[in-house]
Amino acid sequence: MGPSNDHELAITIAIDVIASEGRLSLSSIPEVAASLHFMLSRSDSEFLVKYIRWRMSNPIAKQTGQC
Repeated sequence: MGPSNDHELAITIAIDVIASEGRLSLSSIPEVAASLHFMLSRSDSEFLVKYIRWRMSNPIAKQTGQC
């Protein structure tokens, strides 16, 4: 699931940062919204929820530091 515009790109980056810190949940929505430099449209809000759910089902692989 990828972004299709600049707003969605900013949303994915904000969510991925929280996910990489291991604290992603649906309760992260207000934190993500507050970190963005634009007002969320209805479609932005829908994408935010869908992407959080997708990211929770598809976690970011942790780096082990080994090659």
